[in-house]
Amino acid sequence: MDIGALMRRLPAPVRKAIVAIINKVGPVRRLVSRLAINKKAYAAPPRPRAVSMAAEYTTWRGLTDRRYSGRHLPPCDGDAAPKQPPIEDVLALFKRKTFRPATDTSLIFAFFAQWFVDSFLRTKWEEGDNRSFRENESNHEIDLCQIYGVGEVQTTMLREKKGGRLMTRQQGGESWPPPLFEERDGKLDLADNYRPTPSSGEDDPGLPGLYTMANFRRVYDERWTEDDRRNAFAAGLEHGSSTLGNSIMNTLFLREHNRTAGILEKAHPDWDDERLFQTARNVTIVVLLNIVISDYIVHISPVDIRVEAVPGMAEKERWYRNNWMAVEFALLYRWHDLIPDEFTVAGQSYPGKQLVRANRLLMESGLDQILLDAGRQRAGRIGLGNTADFLLPVKKLSIEMARTCKLPALNRYREYYGLKPVRSFEALTRDKAMASELRALYGDVERLEWFVGLFAEGYDDEGMMGELLITMVANDAFTQALTNPLLSKAVYNDKTFGREGLEIIESTRTLTQVIARNTGIAEPVGFTVSEPAAVH
Repeated sequence: MDIGALMRRLPAPVRKAIVAIINKVGPVRRLVSRLAINKKAYAAPPRPRAVSMAAEYTTWRGLTDRRYSGRHLPPCDGDAAPKQPPIEDVLALFKRKTFRPATDTSLIFAFFAQWFVDSFLRTKWEEGDNRSFRENESNHEIDLCQIYGVGEVQTTMLREKKGGRLMTRQQGGESWPPPLFEERDGKLDLADNYRPTPSSGEDDPGLPGLYTMANFRRVYDERWTEDDRRNAFAAGLEHGSSTLGNSIMNTLFLREHNRTAGILEKAHPDWDDERLFQTARNVTIVVLLNIVISDYIVHISPVDIRVEAVPGMAEKERWYRNNWMAVEFALLYRWHDLIPDEFTVAGQSYPGKQLVRANRLLMESGLDQILLDAGRQRAGRIGLGNTADFLLPVKKLSIEMARTCKLPALNRYREYYGLKPVRSFEALTRDKAMASELRALYGDVERLEWFVGLFAEGYDDEGMMGELLITMVANDAFTQALTNPLLSKAVYNDKTFGREGLEIIESTRTLTQVIARNTGIAEPVGFTVSEPAAVH
């Protein structure tokens, strides 16, 4: 039963009244949550998938070695493969001519989306033109490695070792992540405490650094000025300071971790630093999971039913399997259309490309001001013809990745997810001009590339993406978030989180709540565009 489809058939006032009742009544909300989650979770066959990027046919390595990205459908060659028009012609379909704003989605949503998925969609970077896109550097878990690092060695580097807190620096009266660079020989270089420790002999293999040196050099290249480096944060991931959104969310969740650690320390003076840290970490990860399920996915959905992560629910389902991120999941999240041509901070306008390496702007403006302004600005509408020029190179790489991975045509994915194939470009796009452009390039809708078709889908103003895209997002999100071990029935208790931590978890459902308790912002700020508070 597709609850969303049924609800959308009702008149808007009736639908809103029913949604309000469902959201208010706990048992009803949990039942509807389970039905809605399972509808999307069973949209595709449960894992394991027969083929991964390890090989083009089923192998033991392909079934077990998660260094290779997964894939939903086997590679497609020959006459059944989608057509591949010249890549520059396809790229022109994505190019923004006039900025089209989203209906009600704020810039905060765009910031959160990139920060969230970059933690587990980590396709391994390959130098040169002959990239295979086969391997990844992900542990396939939603674990807040954005602030904790990819392993325990890295986590230790980021800890304050006191009161269960993560390290911070104070600037402008605010708490921020610590600096990544320090002065050495008259120039800024990676701080010593984040560098690898070399081996001192056979019995001492040494320790890795905060990031692999390959990733560090790839990210912090010549584009980073001395001023950029001076303001860079030591975050869990190498690209933690690469965009304004990443830096905002890393700062916000670092503050949330330290706030929780402080509450636990006050309630449990007998707990040592290790227990305080590990418990605060557990709590903060589940807070993130609650936000993803009850706020982020709900905002994407055209019906605002407050779906919730009920502990233990997933363990009863066939889709409860080990996480394994797929190449399709990595590609479908190329939501560059969300980024506007310009953004405003404290009344001053900046070009969109200044959203990269923007830590100085963030710290000088303050987290409150940046979040307030981002919450009041509309993100772009997801779809063809709405990608800013400075992001087109990333879109081009995405098209190349989809082709290298030999992904099947759009309709094969619609069938895989239980949706009806589209029979014409007009039915897909709901736009005659766009349909005409696609027909000129592909000829037959059956030969349409999945990555292009995914963003060509038309949708109503109440939605924020097409039918297949929302189905794929929800399927992967539910089946890879609700399998988190912290949500299992045996683990979800006050021994794991502390009674105080459990209260934090069970009272937190939105990013707005996390923003409110870690800033001085008085008005609601979150994924939906907000209006400036009235002046009295």
